[in-house]
Amino acid sequence: MPKSSLLLLTLPLLLAACGQPKAADPAPAEVTAAETVAPAAPETAMPTDQTTAAQAAEDQAAAATIGVPPTKQTRTSFKCDNDETIEVRFFPDQGIAVLVRGGENIELNQEPAASGFKYSNGQTIIQGKGDELMLNVGMMATATCKAA
Repeated sequence: MPKSSLLLLTLPLLLAACGQPKAADPAPAEVTAAETVAPAAPETAMPTDQTTAAQAAEDQAAAATIGVPPTKQTRTSFKCDNDETIEVRFFPDQGIAVLVRGGENIELNQEPAASGFKYSNGQTIIQGKGDELMLNVGMMATATCKAA
């Protein structure tokens, strides 16, 4: 039997099955107060935003000057175990972060992370969760940093 004939024979069956009402869902069981479980508190993957009102106003003014909406960003300063202080500006909509280290801006691209965040440009890597991050620059020892 040709395929087109087979399709013509099965098409009415398929259409009939699609028009059938589906079985009603069973009524939900009653839940007692003892069985109620509070939802877990959401885990914060990104650091706390430390953007000041002055910085936010500066960002708004800069965007208005060039006629574009302000870019969503968060800023966090970190104190590292090597006595270095760094700032990271996260731009989640663009998938980038800018590491401000020693007066230099280093752009990093977001990478997949099982948990938390990870950004890299091949030479420099920052990764962490919440208010902690690890900074790895080339062959230097990894620095552990906490939000200041």
